[in-house]
Amino acid sequence: MRRTVIALMTSCLLVVTACSSGGSSTSTSPTANEADVVAWMDKVCGAVGGTVTAMSDEPNIDMSDPTKLKTGLSEWLGTKVSAVDKSIADLKGLENGPHPKSKELVTAAEQGMGQIKTLLADTKAKLDSATDSTQVVSAFTDMIAKAGELEKAGADVQKKMDETGLADASKKAANCKALETSTSSAPTT
Repeated sequence: MRRTVIALMTSCLLVVTACSSGGSSTSTSPTANEADVVAWMDKVCGAVGGTVTAMSDEPNIDMSDPTKLKTGLSEWLGTKVSAVDKSIADLKGLENGPHPKSKELVTAAEQGMGQIKTLLADTKAKLDSATDSTQVVSAFTDMIAKAGELEKAGADVQKKMDETGLADASKKAANCKALETSTSSAPTT
């Protein structure tokens, strides 16, 4: 069960970072230096990548002890919420990028990260208030059931990437390429 939960959460998180794998781009009139836009896009993907990296580990939990299970999962979720907070703060600082639609893309990414944070924080709150292992499992089951919401957030970010004309820049940015690699090597079990 633990690997399935981790794989699902990582996959959902990586869907939110789909901005790194652009579809078609609809270019807007160029007002910024392409190198500046690529460098800025690299920072955007780097901000998101911090959460992807944080989500890639598994919780150190003891499945045989309900108290340790609850504590371990709660602590693990707490570190993930902190990572998402950092990504959101890093993105906030990138809203005024060199591209005319920088703020639109960053706002979409911030909203996607916000949805992840809400899901993780809500699950942590349920875990922290759980009085038995059944409630702990129920909290994680609820989190998995909401994975579709994260997929929609990822689709929204991808759509914004295409609409803003920043897909080409993401294909040239090293951190965005790294996210693409992370997406393609995400665990499936």
